[in-house]
Amino acid sequence: MPNPAAALQAETIYSVGTLRYNKRQLCWLFFWLVWSGIGFALVEDFNGFGGIMMRDYGASFTQMALLGSIGGFLGPFINPWISTWSDRHRGPHGRRRPFIFATVLLYAPVAMTTPFMPDLYYFLMRYPVMVELFSHIPMSGPAFMIGFCGFFAGLFNTALCTSACYLAWDVVPEKVMGRYNSISANVGILVAFAWSYWIYGQAQHHMKAVYVGVGSISLVIYLLSIWKVKEGEYPPPDVHKKGSILAPFRVYIVECYSEGYYLWIFAGTLLYYIGGLGNGYQWFYLYSDLKLSLGDIGQMDGIGRLLNSGFGLVLGFAIGAMTDRLKPVRIVGVLNLIRALVPLWGYFFVHDKHSYLIMICMGGPLGFIYGIAMGALTVEVFPREKLGQFCSAQAFLYQFGCNLISPPFAMIIDHFKNNRIGYLWTSFFYVLSGLTFIKVYHNWKKRHGRAPVPHAG
Repeated sequence: MPNPAAALQAETIYSVGTLRYNKRQLCWLFFWLVWSGIGFALVEDFNGFGGIMMRDYGASFTQMALLGSIGGFLGPFINPWISTWSDRHRGPHGRRRPFIFATVLLYAPVAMTTPFMPDLYYFLMRYPVMVELFSHIPMSGPAFMIGFCGFFAGLFNTALCTSACYLAWDVVPEKVMGRYNSISANVGILVAFAWSYWIYGQAQHHMKAVYVGVGSISLVIYLLSIWKVKEGEYPPPDVHKKGSILAPFRVYIVECYSEGYYLWIFAGTLLYYIGGLGNGYQWFYLYSDLKLSLGDIGQMDGIGRLLNSGFGLVLGFAIGAMTDRLKPVRIVGVLNLIRALVPLWGYFFVHDKHSYLIMICMGGPLGFIYGIAMGALTVEVFPREKLGQFCSAQAFLYQFGCNLISPPFAMIIDHFKNNRIGYLWTSFFYVLSGLTFIKVYHNWKKRHGRAPVPHAG
């Protein structure tokens, strides 16, 4: 006769911190986290239309970059504060969820008002004092209002990301992180296909409806999903004994920026994101130079993502399991070097929507694998007990660096009037990032795969 106790004992249990999951519970966890990712991705997706609207109202790339950098320079200072606060917070609803609920309810409504900003501008022009005020602003009034709204949406988005990005790392066991990232990436590709193929082109003539409709639906999905994900209990945070009121700032700087092991990781991420600045100009090359419509671009994106989803569905789970076994730190650098070849190919050969589709299909599988590896890399190279703190320190550097580089880069594009430079820019910095992450792997290997846990007191 079967022994129920023995069967229960034989059941595989997955753990992280005080959380324990059997396979059924782990599946439900993945289900709600994936849904939260869908909601988050949809709200993020329509932010890309802000640049289109500003260009349509006459803003130059330099003006857009300067306005974006003003808010961008504030973001890096928000990130460490909220990240470290959430690391140290202890409450009945966890350490991340209270911050997520508060910030998403600020971010989503503000972001959804973006296409209404020109209407607000024309309303304000009824008042002489506002006419006088806008006469001193050296750019188109409607474009400035769109950028102004984007400024606050960007700040709230930064505050949201500082907690939302860490939730999965807190509740998903490390041994299945690669598999979770694979499932999440597969679902994300399918959602991105639906967005690109059916919704993206609609924005050209129904921008307001896209913002309000997609934003409202995704907000409901996101709030419900986050509510269903439960956090565990955390050990008490370190006690700061030195520095009185400035102790948290001193500890943050000393712990995050005095260890070479972490500085190399930060540098590799910074170079990767600087390379990403070229992606926006690659898009404007399609839209402004090749004169492709939003519908054409969206359909090519959608077809490419659908083909890539086939790759992910067939091989994604195996790739996630392989990443768990090989360790992400071993493969991220090599992947960046390989991915640098894709925009280099784009510079020479993208000249219509079909060659653009070929580029998407080349880069999609590599990007899929890279996303899985990077998602799991964080918990491998940073101390889990101070995850938010070190992720925020990394984000501080790449946000600050990108905002510093963005205006000069935009001036180069405006001067040469050549959006194709974006392809070369991305390729060059991906190479630098790849070489840096190879150095990160050697540092990790010297420490036998153990991340140092600094404590500044």
